[in-house]
Amino acid sequence: MPDSRLTSRTTGFNWGRAMPARVCPVLIEMGLDRHAAGINAPSKAEPAEVSLALREKGWTPCRIWFDASVGAWIAAVIYRPGAA
Repeated sequence: MPDSRLTSRTTGFNWGRAMPARVCPVLIEMGLDRHAAGINAPSKAEPAEVSLALREKGWTPCRIWFDASVGAWIAAVIYRPGAA
C-alpha cells in the first residue's frame, strides 16, 4: 500500500511522480492547408520554444498555438514562393 502522504488532489493517483509531457506534432498552416513540419514538441512547451525549433528548420512562423482538439501545435506561416 502506498504511503498516504504521497496522495493529494494535486498529484491524483500518480503517487507523487511527475507525468511525462505528451509529445505532439507541429503542423504548418498556409492558407487553408495544414502540413506536418517534421518536428514534434511537448504539449506543455512554450510557443517560443516551438518557434525556435521551426526557425531551425527554415520556417518563419508569425503565430503559434496549441490546438487541443487535434492534439498538435499549429504554426501559421507566411508563404512566399521563391523565398529561400
